[in-house]
Amino acid sequence: MKHFITMLCAAACVVVLGAMPPNEGSIALVSKVILDVTKKPVGKEWLPAKRGEMLSSGERVKTGERSVAVIKFKDNSMVRVREKTEVLLGGDMQGKSFFKTTELEKGVIGFSIKKQQQGEEFRFSSPTSVASIRGTAGLFSASDSSDKLIVIEGLVRFTNKISSDGVDVQGGQTGISTRDGKIQVRSSTQEERLAAQLAARTGEQENRLDIELNNNDGSKKNIEIRFR
Repeated sequence: MKHFITMLCAAACVVVLGAMPPNEGSIALVSKVILDVTKKPVGKEWLPAKRGEMLSSGERVKTGERSVAVIKFKDNSMVRVREKTEVLLGGDMQGKSFFKTTELEKGVIGFSIKKQQQGEEFRFSSPTSVASIRGTAGLFSASDSSDKLIVIEGLVRFTNKISSDGVDVQGGQTGISTRDGKIQVRSSTQEERLAAQLAARTGEQENRLDIELNNNDGSKKNIEIRFR
């Protein structure tokens, strides 16, 4: 049992270390890895991604089947890369302002974006659409025919690249942008709201594990382990 508790504590410490903010020069880090996750540094081949690794502007992250990667940016914004999704990360410092981008051809990402400072922006994009975010949570997906933006809270400007038409998508709403230039906004369905909430979960919240042990004298002892 002591060996089991030691292993749990070690695992908890590793996860906490993986959530530490990136060093200067990087734009993000890999906060969580589930199953098949790879990354591609600029000018290099695809490599297995590991929790705690730093990510620079221009790097790609890709997930396989039933796999997930959580990416934490320098401003503590979180992006959850769902299965079978490839993203291109971008970041640029202009003075004290930090501009961040996440591009995807196809796939699904959940997001929890911290409130951006004056003059800053977090942008998601695909070949069809651009979502300009100042601080919100939700889901963004891209397919061959259309993009979908589901907003849990906050406000996002959603623009179709083909027609340049744009709409404001608020919490509880879903934006649909198609490759024929059309864009619309409507109330989210219950299924869409649930999907967005699940996609935006980053696994960064604190968890608690309670263990009850039996002492040699027959008494019981409770141990509480907190981890992320």
